[in-house]
Amino acid sequence: MSLYSRGGNFQMRMLNSFIQTDGVQVQHQQLSQQTFLGPIFQSFAKRHGLTPRETQVLRLLVIGGLRNDELAKELHISPKTLKNHLACMMKKTNTGSSRTLQAMFFNHTIKMLLPSV
Repeated sequence: MSLYSRGGNFQMRMLNSFIQTDGVQVQHQQLSQQTFLGPIFQSFAKRHGLTPRETQVLRLLVIGGLRNDELAKELHISPKTLKNHLACMMKKTNTGSSRTLQAMFFNHTIKMLLPSV
């Protein structure tokens, strides 16, 4: 069974625990700029043809764990624009939901960090 098929909650808990520092979670804006995750996001974006803005949406979606309305507010865009970005990202990655997109990113992260898995 791949990590991808275990469900979004498990994967998000694992990713969130991986990106915590001394038990205190780093703010998602600071974390998205840290070097250890930057290349992983860039690799995923390049592999699936995501635009820089879509990559930014993905970073906040994965790291921030925000709802769509909160995500749109954080990005200073309308909820409809956010839905358009998500729809384009899901089409490019052949996923059916933002949770599946997050799970796909999580698997990509694991494969980059632990190539033997």
